[in-house]
Amino acid sequence: MSLPARTGAQRPARRRATEGRRRALSLASAAAIAALLAACGPEGAGAEPGPCGGATCTPDQVCVYPPGDCGEGGIVPGNYGVCQPRPTSCDTATPREVCACDGRVYANACEAARAGVSIGSGEECSGAAPPGTIACGSYFCDAASEYCQSVEDPHDELFKMPTRRTCEEIPTTCMAEPSCDCLAAAAADPREGDCSSAPACTRGESGSFAVRCTGDLY
Repeated sequence: MSLPARTGAQRPARRRATEGRRRALSLASAAAIAALLAACGPEGAGAEPGPCGGATCTPDQVCVYPPGDCGEGGIVPGNYGVCQPRPTSCDTATPREVCACDGRVYANACEAARAGVSIGSGEECSGAAPPGTIACGSYFCDAASEYCQSVEDPHDELFKMPTRRTCEEIPTTCMAEPSCDCLAAAAADPREGDCSSAPACTRGESGSFAVRCTGDLY
């Protein structure tokens, strides 16, 4: 079976991994600085830490946690969210429905941030998946043209990043007759994804597909 050729819209695995690492490090660094400033107080005498990574967000800000975290410390113990400005417009946001920490489904991550809530996980929106979609971590995939891919970090618990779940397009070579064999083979191609182990594929009762593997998320 031939594997799908990489298109210009698909980023190389190395670039995607680098971008993910940069985002994670920026988030952790910003949170650490915010926590230190909040702890010092106005005159360095110490103060009660705020609820968002040690800081207290203003009304025009939103406390942003890693997707699916909701302030529970999913990557490292403790609350380390980051206060960020609320978007004033989402006209150019990517249309990808998301589950937020308030248990509601929003049109995209921008709309959730504009409402003042961070991105949650499918558990917060249990039973609320929009028609024709399947829950995939914080997002909802189109059941007819996409599958849910989960990439788990193989590192020890202390350095372990949370599992990354994304909606991936079913390759054109698999669309005529989608199957786990075809999707697993496509996900295993190092040119197409981030899997460093043999992907495992399952098919749900509704006919939707889920692919799981391990891969370096740093």
